[in-house]
Amino acid sequence: MTQVTSLQRVLLVDDDKVTNLMHGRLIEHTGLIEEIDVVTDGVAALEYLNAKDAAGDPLPELILLDINMPRMDGFEFLENYAALPEQIRNASTLIIMLSTSVLRADHDRAEADPNVFAFVNKPVKSDDIVRFVEAYQERLAG
Repeated sequence: MTQVTSLQRVLLVDDDKVTNLMHGRLIEHTGLIEEIDVVTDGVAALEYLNAKDAAGDPLPELILLDINMPRMDGFEFLENYAALPEQIRNASTLIIMLSTSVLRADHDRAEADPNVFAFVNKPVKSDDIVRFVEAYQERLAG
């Protein structure tokens, strides 16, 4: 098992304030991620990533991405994310698709996307965060 050390930044992309609050507190409780940034849809997530890159700021190592959001949903975000410059679309970044959907088609579509590391039903649990941090570190070591 990989020794778990902390990540610098996670980006929560979800329009549900309660979910963001709950996931933020859970992440803080694990102590595995130093900074938590929150946006409420895919458009804001793309703007966030472009702004971080333009400013030379660290990009998130982990993105928790909801499927159903206004303006731009998770799948539309993924389509646009794939077209971003490579320095923004860092190959080590883990994108976790989150949903309450029980539709097999949503699971299949998420799992078929090469930028999606995993599909997880909400809410995320502490064990999930540990698993994501370990997976990120394994990718870096890889």
